[in-house]
Amino acid sequence: MKRWITAAALAALCTTAAQADGYGDEGLEFRFGVTAHDLADHVEDGPNVTLELLFESPDWLEPIWEPRPFIYGSFNTNGLTNFGAVGLAWDWEIADNLDFEFTTGLSYNDGVDDIDPDSDPADPTRIRLATTRALLGNSILFYNGLGLDYDLNETWSIGAYYEHVSHGQILASGRNQALDNAGVRLSYRFGR
Repeated sequence: MKRWITAAALAALCTTAAQADGYGDEGLEFRFGVTAHDLADHVEDGPNVTLELLFESPDWLEPIWEPRPFIYGSFNTNGLTNFGAVGLAWDWEIADNLDFEFTTGLSYNDGVDDIDPDSDPADPTRIRLATTRALLGNSILFYNGLGLDYDLNETWSIGAYYEHVSHGQILASGRNQALDNAGVRLSYRFGR
């Protein structure tokens, strides 16, 4: 697990450094954050460490208000559900140095889909899963988020955000305990 997190962080930093010069006014943006994990049901504990890369909006996305593509990873510090997401992020300046952001996309998680219906109800493994793990219903889930970021200067910003991952009875049926996380993040923009 630690090797995977380290590899993901190094890949993100290498990609950032290699591509920084190729981005215009929006620039490439790297974010580091910490979230409280599983706020709605609070079955899973432990904060999550998050890493995110946002790219400049390509020209072909201009008709839908120029969202920026993103890659996101959320890693649970207690060894529970981790997930990665890709999608689009729209942001709007709502005041001087204050931006509102909406993100949407798809995520993949390494969590528990459901309890085996054929298992013995008294089986300790079944009881442990039901009381310590979010039962997500599917490995591929929708990812949606809201954020509020304050620009400290042209390069750095700090923000708070909320994220929700679930299948919405669309990508799967049955179990859908979902995950709701909220936290803070620090952003660095390259190429400005």
